[in-house]
Amino acid sequence: MGEVRAIDNYVVWLFLYIAIILVCSSIFIKKSVHSYAEYAVASRGLGFLFTFFTFFSTWISGATILGLATMSFKWGMDQYWFIAVTYIMGALSGPFFLLRIRKLNVYTLGEFFALRYTGHEKGVRLLVALSQLCRNMSIIGAQLVTIAFVVSISFGLDFNQTLFLTALFIVLYTTISGLWGVAVSDVFQGLLQMVGIPLLIYQVIRFAGGMENIVNFYQNIDGRAYLNIFASLGKPGEMLLLFVAPGLFFIVEDQTTWQRVNSSKSDKVAFWGYLAPLGAALLWLLVPCCIGVFSKVIFPNFTAYPVAFLDFVLGLSPTVSIIILVTILSASVSTCDSYLLASGMIFSQDIVKKIFKPNISEQAMIRVTRLSIIAFGILDAAVGTQIYDIFELYMLGAYIGGSVLTVPYLLTWFSKRMNGPGIIAGMLAGALTFYLGLRVFVLSYQMAMLVSMLANVMIAYLVCPLAKAPMAD
Repeated sequence: MGEVRAIDNYVVWLFLYIAIILVCSSIFIKKSVHSYAEYAVASRGLGFLFTFFTFFSTWISGATILGLATMSFKWGMDQYWFIAVTYIMGALSGPFFLLRIRKLNVYTLGEFFALRYTGHEKGVRLLVALSQLCRNMSIIGAQLVTIAFVVSISFGLDFNQTLFLTALFIVLYTTISGLWGVAVSDVFQGLLQMVGIPLLIYQVIRFAGGMENIVNFYQNIDGRAYLNIFASLGKPGEMLLLFVAPGLFFIVEDQTTWQRVNSSKSDKVAFWGYLAPLGAALLWLLVPCCIGVFSKVIFPNFTAYPVAFLDFVLGLSPTVSIIILVTILSASVSTCDSYLLASGMIFSQDIVKKIFKPNISEQAMIRVTRLSIIAFGILDAAVGTQIYDIFELYMLGAYIGGSVLTVPYLLTWFSKRMNGPGIIAGMLAGALTFYLGLRVFVLSYQMAMLVSMLANVMIAYLVCPLAKAPMAD
Protein backbone atom coordinates (compact mmCIF):
# COMPACT_ATOMS: atom_id res chain seq x y z
CA MET A 1 0.00 0.00 0.00
CA GLY A 2 2.85 2.38 0.85
CA GLU A 3 4.55 1.61 -2.45
CA VAL A 4 1.39 2.42 -4.39
CA ARG A 5 1.04 5.71 -2.52
CA ALA A 6 4.67 6.58 -3.31
CA ILE A 7 4.13 5.89 -7.02
CA ASP A 8 0.99 8.04 -6.93
CA ASN A 9 3.09 10.85 -5.46
CA TYR A 10 5.65 10.45 -8.24
CA VAL A 11 2.90 10.64 -10.86
CA VAL A 12 1.42 13.80 -9.34
CA TRP A 13 4.78 15.57 -9.22
CA LEU A 14 5.71 14.39 -12.70
CA PHE A 15 2.49 15.82 -14.13
CA LEU A 16 3.04 19.04 -12.18
CA TYR A 17 6.49 19.34 -13.77
CA ILE A 18 5.02 18.75 -17.23
CA ALA A 19 2.29 21.34 -16.58
CA ILE A 20 4.86 23.99 -15.54
CA ILE A 21 6.91 23.40 -18.71
CA LEU A 22 3.81 23.64 -20.91
CA VAL A 23 2.69 26.84 -19.17
CA CYS A 24 6.15 28.39 -19.62
CA SER A 25 6.00 27.53 -23.30
CA SER A 26 2.40 28.51 -23.98
CA ILE A 27 2.95 32.05 -22.66
CA PHE A 28 5.06 32.76 -25.72
CA ILE A 29 2.98 31.08 -28.44
CA LYS A 30 1.63 34.37 -29.83
CA LYS A 31 5.02 36.01 -29.56
CA SER A 32 6.78 33.18 -31.40
CA VAL A 33 4.47 33.10 -34.41
CA HIS A 34 4.83 36.81 -35.13
CA SER A 35 7.97 36.32 -37.25
CA TYR A 36 10.65 33.76 -37.99
CA ALA A 37 13.23 35.93 -36.19
CA GLU A 38 11.03 35.88 -33.07
CA TYR A 39 10.52 32.12 -33.28
CA ALA A 40 14.16 31.17 -33.99
CA VAL A 41 16.30 33.82 -32.24
CA ALA A 42 13.79 35.70 -30.05
CA SER A 43 14.38 38.82 -32.17
CA ARG A 44 17.69 39.26 -30.34
CA GLY A 45 15.79 39.96 -27.13
CA LEU A 46 17.28 37.59 -24.53
CA GLY A 47 18.68 39.35 -21.46
CA PHE A 48 21.48 38.04 -19.28
CA LEU A 49 19.25 35.86 -17.05
CA PHE A 50 17.68 34.03 -19.99
CA THR A 51 21.01 33.72 -21.82
CA PHE A 52 22.81 32.40 -18.74
CA PHE A 53 20.22 29.76 -17.88
CA THR A 54 19.55 28.59 -21.42
CA PHE A 55 23.29 27.98 -21.87
CA PHE A 56 23.70 26.40 -18.43
CA SER A 57 20.62 24.17 -18.68
CA THR A 58 21.60 23.02 -22.17
CA TRP A 59 25.19 22.17 -21.23
CA ILE A 60 24.40 20.28 -17.99
CA SER A 61 22.31 17.45 -19.34
CA GLY A 62 20.84 14.36 -17.73
CA ALA A 63 23.16 12.25 -19.88
CA THR A 64 26.13 14.25 -18.54
CA ILE A 65 25.05 13.75 -14.93
CA LEU A 66 24.34 10.03 -15.22
CA GLY A 67 27.11 9.30 -17.72
CA LEU A 68 29.86 11.14 -15.86
CA ALA A 69 28.77 9.62 -12.54
CA THR A 70 28.98 6.16 -14.12
CA MET A 71 32.48 6.81 -15.54
CA SER A 72 33.68 8.17 -12.20
CA PHE A 73 32.20 5.20 -10.35
CA LYS A 74 34.29 2.90 -12.59
CA TRP A 75 37.54 4.86 -12.95
CA GLY A 76 37.68 7.76 -10.50
CA MET A 77 37.47 11.55 -10.18
CA ASP A 78 39.85 12.26 -13.05
CA GLN A 79 37.08 11.36 -15.51
CA TYR A 80 36.06 14.98 -14.91
CA TRP A 81 38.54 16.05 -17.58
CA PHE A 82 36.80 14.03 -20.26
CA ILE A 83 34.01 16.61 -20.32
CA ALA A 84 35.84 19.55 -18.75
CA VAL A 85 38.23 19.86 -21.71
CA THR A 86 35.27 20.61 -23.98
CA TYR A 87 34.28 23.59 -21.80
CA ILE A 88 37.88 24.74 -21.48
CA MET A 89 38.21 24.81 -25.27
CA GLY A 90 34.97 26.76 -25.48
CA ALA A 91 36.26 29.25 -22.91
CA LEU A 92 39.50 29.72 -24.84
CA SER A 93 37.84 30.20 -28.21
CA GLY A 94 34.72 32.06 -27.08
CA PRO A 95 36.26 35.50 -26.50
CA PHE A 96 37.77 35.41 -30.00
CA PHE A 97 34.75 34.16 -31.94
CA LEU A 98 31.65 35.32 -30.04
CA LEU A 99 31.41 38.96 -31.03
CA ARG A 100 32.63 38.19 -34.54
CA ILE A 101 29.73 35.75 -34.91
CA ARG A 102 27.25 38.44 -33.83
CA LYS A 103 28.69 40.97 -36.27
CA LEU A 104 28.24 38.54 -39.14
CA ASN A 105 24.51 38.44 -38.25
CA VAL A 106 23.96 34.94 -39.62
CA TYR A 107 21.49 32.51 -38.10
CA THR A 108 23.38 29.28 -38.71
CA LEU A 109 26.85 27.82 -39.03
CA GLY A 110 25.96 26.94 -42.61
CA GLU A 111 25.34 30.60 -43.40
CA PHE A 112 28.78 31.45 -42.05
CA PHE A 113 30.39 29.00 -44.47
CA ALA A 114 28.20 30.25 -47.32
CA LEU A 115 29.44 33.83 -46.85
CA ARG A 116 32.95 32.66 -47.68
CA TYR A 117 32.28 30.10 -50.42
CA THR A 118 29.58 31.81 -52.42
CA GLY A 119 30.26 29.91 -55.65
CA HIS A 120 29.74 26.59 -53.88
CA GLU A 121 27.19 27.74 -51.33
CA LYS A 122 24.66 24.92 -51.72
CA GLY A 123 27.14 22.07 -51.46
CA VAL A 124 28.88 23.58 -48.45
CA ARG A 125 25.59 24.37 -46.71
CA LEU A 126 24.29 20.86 -47.23
CA LEU A 127 27.38 19.15 -45.81
CA VAL A 128 27.57 21.48 -42.82
CA ALA A 129 23.85 21.00 -42.14
CA LEU A 130 23.97 17.20 -42.38
CA SER A 131 26.99 16.92 -40.08
CA GLN A 132 25.30 19.13 -37.48
CA LEU A 133 22.05 17.15 -37.72
CA CYS A 134 24.00 13.93 -37.07
CA ARG A 135 25.66 15.59 -34.09
CA ASN A 136 22.31 16.79 -32.74
CA MET A 137 20.72 13.38 -33.27
CA SER A 138 23.18 11.71 -30.91
CA ILE A 139 22.71 14.33 -28.19
CA ILE A 140 18.91 14.31 -28.39
CA GLY A 141 18.89 10.51 -28.49
CA ALA A 142 21.06 10.35 -25.36
CA GLN A 143 18.70 12.66 -23.45
CA LEU A 144 15.63 10.69 -24.54
CA VAL A 145 17.30 7.43 -23.46
CA THR A 146 18.17 9.00 -20.07
CA ILE A 147 14.58 10.11 -19.47
CA ALA A 148 13.12 6.81 -20.66
CA PHE A 149 15.54 4.88 -18.45
CA VAL A 150 14.63 6.87 -15.35
CA VAL A 151 10.87 6.91 -15.95
CA SER A 152 10.53 3.30 -17.12
CA ILE A 153 12.35 1.90 -14.08
CA SER A 154 10.66 4.29 -11.64
CA PHE A 155 7.14 3.46 -12.85
CA GLY A 156 7.63 -0.03 -14.26
CA LEU A 157 6.80 1.07 -17.82
CA ASP A 158 7.97 -0.25 -21.18
CA PHE A 159 11.23 1.45 -22.19
CA ASN A 160 10.45 2.02 -25.88
CA GLN A 161 6.95 3.32 -25.21
CA THR A 162 8.34 5.71 -22.61
CA LEU A 163 10.99 6.84 -25.08
CA PHE A 164 8.44 7.86 -27.71
CA LEU A 165 6.07 9.46 -25.18
CA THR A 166 8.99 11.51 -23.87
CA ALA A 167 9.83 12.63 -27.39
CA LEU A 168 6.17 13.58 -27.95
CA PHE A 169 6.09 15.80 -24.85
CA ILE A 170 9.34 17.63 -25.63
CA VAL A 171 8.46 18.04 -29.30
CA LEU A 172 5.06 19.47 -28.34
CA TYR A 173 6.27 22.34 -26.20
CA THR A 174 9.36 23.08 -28.30
CA THR A 175 7.32 23.21 -31.50
CA ILE A 176 4.64 25.58 -30.26
CA SER A 177 6.77 28.25 -28.65
CA GLY A 178 10.20 28.46 -30.29
CA LEU A 179 13.24 29.93 -28.56
CA TRP A 180 11.31 32.10 -26.11
CA GLY A 181 9.51 29.09 -24.65
CA VAL A 182 12.74 27.09 -24.50
CA ALA A 183 14.58 29.96 -22.76
CA VAL A 184 11.85 30.53 -20.16
CA SER A 185 11.52 26.82 -19.35
CA ASP A 186 15.33 26.61 -19.11
CA VAL A 187 15.31 29.19 -16.31
CA PHE A 188 12.91 27.01 -14.32
CA GLN A 189 14.86 23.85 -15.09
CA GLY A 190 18.22 25.46 -14.31
CA LEU A 191 16.95 26.59 -10.90
CA LEU A 192 15.60 23.10 -10.29
CA GLN A 193 19.04 21.63 -10.99
CA MET A 194 20.62 24.04 -8.52
CA VAL A 195 18.38 22.56 -5.82
CA GLY A 196 18.23 18.90 -6.81
CA ILE A 197 21.88 18.15 -7.60
CA PRO A 198 23.30 19.47 -4.26
CA LEU A 199 20.51 17.52 -2.53
CA LEU A 200 21.63 14.38 -4.34
CA ILE A 201 25.31 14.72 -3.41
CA TYR A 202 24.30 15.39 0.20
CA GLN A 203 22.29 12.15 0.30
CA VAL A 204 25.13 10.17 -1.27
CA ILE A 205 27.63 11.48 1.31
CA ARG A 206 25.16 10.81 4.15
CA PHE A 207 24.52 7.20 3.14
CA ALA A 208 28.24 6.65 2.52
CA GLY A 209 28.87 7.50 6.17
CA GLY A 210 30.40 10.94 5.68
CA MET A 211 33.59 12.15 4.01
CA GLU A 212 35.87 10.53 6.59
CA ASN A 213 34.35 7.13 5.92
CA ILE A 214 34.67 7.66 2.15
CA VAL A 215 38.38 8.49 2.46
CA ASN A 216 38.94 5.49 4.76
CA PHE A 217 37.17 3.19 2.29
CA TYR A 218 39.52 4.13 -0.55
CA GLN A 219 42.58 3.94 1.70
CA ASN A 220 41.60 0.40 2.74
CA ILE A 221 41.30 -0.78 -0.84
CA ASP A 222 44.45 1.10 -1.91
CA GLY A 223 42.31 3.25 -4.18
CA ARG A 224 43.28 6.78 -3.20
CA ALA A 225 43.89 7.55 -6.88
CA TYR A 226 40.10 7.36 -7.32
CA LEU A 227 39.81 10.53 -5.25
CA ASN A 228 42.52 12.39 -7.18
CA ILE A 229 41.02 14.65 -9.82
CA PHE A 230 44.50 15.32 -11.22
CA ALA A 231 45.47 11.68 -11.73
CA SER A 232 45.14 12.05 -15.52
CA LEU A 233 47.54 15.01 -15.52
CA GLY A 234 50.29 12.50 -14.84
CA LYS A 235 49.57 11.11 -18.31
CA PRO A 236 50.25 14.14 -20.55
CA GLY A 237 49.80 12.16 -23.76
CA GLU A 238 46.24 11.19 -22.82
CA MET A 239 45.39 14.74 -21.74
CA LEU A 240 46.77 16.22 -24.96
CA LEU A 241 44.71 13.77 -26.99
CA LEU A 242 41.59 14.81 -25.08
CA PHE A 243 42.21 18.46 -25.94
CA VAL A 244 42.52 17.49 -29.60
CA ALA A 245 39.73 14.90 -29.80
CA PRO A 246 37.03 15.75 -28.92
CA GLY A 247 38.28 19.10 -27.53
CA LEU A 248 38.98 20.86 -30.83
CA PHE A 249 35.39 20.45 -31.96
CA PHE A 250 34.26 22.78 -29.19
CA ILE A 251 36.12 25.63 -30.78
CA VAL A 252 33.39 25.38 -33.41
CA GLU A 253 30.64 24.86 -30.82
CA ASP A 254 27.32 24.07 -32.49
CA GLN A 255 24.04 25.54 -33.64
CA THR A 256 22.64 25.94 -30.11
CA THR A 257 25.55 28.22 -29.18
CA TRP A 258 25.29 30.23 -32.40
CA GLN A 259 21.55 30.57 -31.82
CA ARG A 260 21.96 31.94 -28.30
CA VAL A 261 24.81 34.26 -29.22
CA ASN A 262 22.60 35.76 -31.92
CA SER A 263 19.57 35.85 -29.60
CA SER A 264 21.21 37.97 -26.90
CA LYS A 265 20.09 41.58 -26.76
CA SER A 266 23.63 43.04 -26.76
CA ASP A 267 27.26 42.11 -27.31
CA LYS A 268 27.90 42.36 -23.58
CA VAL A 269 25.03 39.98 -22.77
CA ALA A 270 26.24 37.54 -25.43
CA PHE A 271 29.81 37.64 -24.12
CA TRP A 272 29.12 37.24 -20.40
CA GLY A 273 25.97 35.18 -20.94
CA TYR A 274 28.25 32.62 -22.58
CA LEU A 275 31.35 32.76 -20.35
CA ALA A 276 29.56 32.92 -16.97
CA PRO A 277 27.59 29.67 -17.39
CA LEU A 278 30.69 28.08 -18.90
CA GLY A 279 32.58 28.77 -15.67
CA ALA A 280 29.61 27.57 -13.63
CA ALA A 281 29.40 24.37 -15.69
CA LEU A 282 33.10 23.64 -15.11
CA LEU A 283 32.49 23.71 -11.36
CA TRP A 284 29.16 21.90 -11.63
CA LEU A 285 30.77 18.96 -13.46
CA LEU A 286 32.61 18.09 -10.25
CA VAL A 287 29.31 17.08 -8.64
CA PRO A 288 28.44 14.05 -10.82
CA CYS A 289 32.08 12.94 -10.51
CA CYS A 290 31.80 13.08 -6.72
CA ILE A 291 28.45 11.28 -6.85
CA GLY A 292 29.98 8.44 -8.85
CA VAL A 293 33.12 8.07 -6.70
CA PHE A 294 31.30 8.41 -3.37
CA SER A 295 28.60 5.94 -4.46
CA LYS A 296 31.16 3.15 -4.60
CA VAL A 297 31.17 3.17 -0.81
CA ILE A 298 27.40 2.49 -0.79
CA PHE A 299 27.40 -0.34 -3.38
CA PRO A 300 31.04 -1.37 -3.93
CA ASN A 301 30.31 -4.66 -5.73
CA PHE A 302 27.55 -3.45 -8.06
CA THR A 303 28.71 -3.25 -11.71
CA ALA A 304 25.52 -1.92 -13.35
CA TYR A 305 25.92 1.54 -11.82
CA PRO A 306 22.97 3.35 -13.46
CA VAL A 307 20.56 0.73 -12.11
CA ALA A 308 22.12 0.80 -8.64
CA PHE A 309 22.08 4.60 -8.67
CA LEU A 310 18.40 4.75 -9.56
CA ASP A 311 17.53 2.12 -6.95
CA PHE A 312 19.37 4.26 -4.40
CA VAL A 313 17.39 7.39 -5.37
CA LEU A 314 14.07 5.52 -5.27
CA GLY A 315 14.96 4.23 -1.81
CA LEU A 316 15.18 7.73 -0.36
CA SER A 317 12.22 9.47 1.27
CA PRO A 318 9.46 10.19 -1.29
CA THR A 319 9.95 13.98 -1.22
CA VAL A 320 13.72 13.80 -1.68
CA SER A 321 13.38 11.07 -4.30
CA ILE A 322 10.86 13.09 -6.32
CA ILE A 323 13.03 16.23 -6.29
CA ILE A 324 16.09 14.32 -7.49
CA LEU A 325 14.22 12.38 -10.17
CA VAL A 326 12.58 15.50 -11.57
CA THR A 327 15.96 17.26 -11.50
CA ILE A 328 17.54 14.55 -13.67
CA LEU A 329 14.55 14.66 -16.00
CA SER A 330 14.71 18.45 -16.27
CA ALA A 331 18.44 18.33 -17.08
CA SER A 332 17.69 16.02 -20.00
CA VAL A 333 14.61 17.91 -21.17
CA SER A 334 16.37 21.31 -21.19
CA THR A 335 19.16 19.93 -23.38
CA CYS A 336 16.80 18.04 -25.64
CA ASP A 337 14.55 21.01 -26.44
CA SER A 338 17.52 23.21 -27.38
CA TYR A 339 18.94 20.70 -29.83
CA LEU A 340 15.52 19.93 -31.32
CA LEU A 341 14.93 23.62 -32.00
CA ALA A 342 18.45 23.95 -33.44
CA SER A 343 17.82 20.97 -35.72
CA GLY A 344 14.59 22.49 -36.98
CA MET A 345 16.36 25.77 -37.64
CA ILE A 346 19.21 24.08 -39.53
CA PHE A 347 16.80 22.15 -41.73
CA SER A 348 14.51 25.09 -42.54
CA GLN A 349 17.22 27.74 -42.93
CA ASP A 350 20.12 25.87 -44.51
CA ILE A 351 18.36 23.19 -46.52
CA VAL A 352 14.80 24.26 -47.37
CA LYS A 353 15.25 28.00 -47.80
CA LYS A 354 18.78 28.24 -49.16
CA ILE A 355 18.80 25.14 -51.36
CA PHE A 356 15.25 24.29 -52.46
CA LYS A 357 12.88 27.25 -51.92
CA PRO A 358 14.61 30.66 -51.69
CA ASN A 359 11.34 32.65 -51.80
CA ILE A 360 9.63 30.86 -48.94
CA SER A 361 7.61 33.15 -46.65
CA GLU A 362 8.35 33.66 -42.95
CA GLN A 363 5.16 31.89 -41.84
CA ALA A 364 6.00 28.97 -44.10
CA MET A 365 9.49 28.89 -42.60
CA ILE A 366 7.98 28.61 -39.12
CA ARG A 367 5.76 25.76 -40.30
CA VAL A 368 8.72 23.95 -41.88
CA THR A 369 10.76 24.40 -38.70
CA ARG A 370 7.94 22.99 -36.59
CA LEU A 371 7.38 20.02 -38.88
CA SER A 372 11.09 19.26 -38.94
CA ILE A 373 11.23 19.39 -35.12
CA ILE A 374 8.49 16.76 -35.05
CA ALA A 375 10.30 14.63 -37.64
CA PHE A 376 13.63 14.84 -35.82
CA GLY A 377 11.97 14.06 -32.50
CA ILE A 378 10.58 10.80 -33.93
CA LEU A 379 13.86 9.96 -35.67
CA ASP A 380 15.93 10.64 -32.56
CA ALA A 381 13.64 8.46 -30.46
CA ALA A 382 14.14 5.66 -32.99
CA VAL A 383 17.92 6.07 -32.67
CA GLY A 384 17.55 5.84 -28.89
CA THR A 385 15.99 2.39 -29.20
CA GLN A 386 19.17 1.10 -30.87
CA ILE A 387 21.95 2.44 -28.60
CA TYR A 388 21.52 2.02 -24.85
CA ASP A 389 24.88 3.33 -23.66
CA ILE A 390 23.87 6.86 -22.71
CA PHE A 391 27.32 8.43 -22.60
CA GLU A 392 28.54 6.68 -25.75
CA LEU A 393 25.53 8.01 -27.65
CA TYR A 394 25.99 11.49 -26.15
CA MET A 395 29.66 11.79 -27.16
CA LEU A 396 29.31 10.19 -30.60
CA GLY A 397 27.92 13.43 -32.02
CA ALA A 398 30.95 15.44 -30.88
CA TYR A 399 33.28 13.02 -32.63
CA ILE A 400 31.21 13.13 -35.82
CA GLY A 401 31.11 16.93 -35.75
CA GLY A 402 34.81 17.11 -34.95
CA SER A 403 35.74 14.83 -37.84
CA VAL A 404 33.73 16.79 -40.42
CA LEU A 405 33.57 20.41 -39.22
CA THR A 406 36.57 21.34 -37.05
CA VAL A 407 39.17 21.63 -39.83
CA PRO A 408 36.87 23.43 -42.33
CA TYR A 409 35.76 25.87 -39.64
CA LEU A 410 39.33 26.87 -38.76
CA LEU A 411 40.32 27.06 -42.43
CA THR A 412 37.34 29.29 -43.17
CA TRP A 413 38.40 31.74 -40.46
CA PHE A 414 42.15 31.71 -41.03
CA SER A 415 43.07 30.44 -44.52
CA LYS A 416 42.89 33.08 -47.26
CA ARG A 417 43.58 30.55 -50.00
CA MET A 418 41.03 27.86 -49.08
CA ASN A 419 38.08 27.61 -51.48
CA GLY A 420 34.74 25.82 -51.85
CA PRO A 421 35.97 22.67 -53.63
CA GLY A 422 38.76 22.23 -51.07
CA ILE A 423 36.37 22.59 -48.13
CA ILE A 424 33.80 20.22 -49.65
CA ALA A 425 36.44 17.60 -50.46
CA GLY A 426 37.90 17.90 -46.95
CA MET A 427 34.51 17.44 -45.28
CA LEU A 428 33.68 14.40 -47.42
CA ALA A 429 37.11 12.91 -46.66
CA GLY A 430 36.62 13.52 -42.94
CA ALA A 431 33.19 11.86 -42.93
CA LEU A 432 34.36 8.85 -44.96
CA THR A 433 37.52 8.38 -42.89
CA PHE A 434 35.53 8.50 -39.63
CA TYR A 435 33.11 5.87 -40.92
CA LEU A 436 35.90 3.58 -42.15
CA GLY A 437 37.85 4.11 -38.95
CA LEU A 438 34.94 2.82 -36.89
CA ARG A 439 33.56 0.12 -39.18
CA VAL A 440 36.61 -1.26 -40.96
CA PHE A 441 39.59 -0.51 -38.72
CA VAL A 442 37.63 -0.65 -35.44
CA LEU A 443 39.27 2.46 -34.02
CA SER A 444 38.03 4.22 -30.92
CA TYR A 445 35.90 7.34 -31.44
CA GLN A 446 38.85 9.43 -30.30
CA MET A 447 41.37 7.94 -32.72
CA ALA A 448 38.83 7.91 -35.56
CA MET A 449 38.27 11.66 -35.09
CA LEU A 450 42.00 12.35 -34.98
CA VAL A 451 42.68 10.43 -38.21
CA SER A 452 39.61 12.00 -39.85
CA MET A 453 40.80 15.53 -39.10
CA LEU A 454 44.17 14.71 -40.64
CA ALA A 455 42.46 13.34 -43.75
CA ASN A 456 40.21 16.40 -43.80
CA VAL A 457 43.05 18.93 -43.87
CA MET A 458 45.21 16.90 -46.28
CA ILE A 459 42.47 16.43 -48.88
CA ALA A 460 41.32 20.06 -48.53
CA TYR A 461 44.81 21.34 -49.36
CA LEU A 462 45.29 18.80 -52.17
CA VAL A 463 42.05 19.84 -53.92
CA CYS A 464 42.28 23.57 -53.14
CA PRO A 465 44.95 24.40 -55.84
CA LEU A 466 42.82 22.76 -58.52
CA ALA A 467 40.12 25.44 -58.22
CA LYS A 468 39.83 29.21 -58.08
CA ALA A 469 40.59 31.23 -54.96
CA PRO A 470 37.54 32.35 -52.91
CA MET A 471 37.59 35.93 -54.19
CA ALA A 472 37.19 34.58 -57.70
CA ASP A 473 34.35 32.20 -56.83
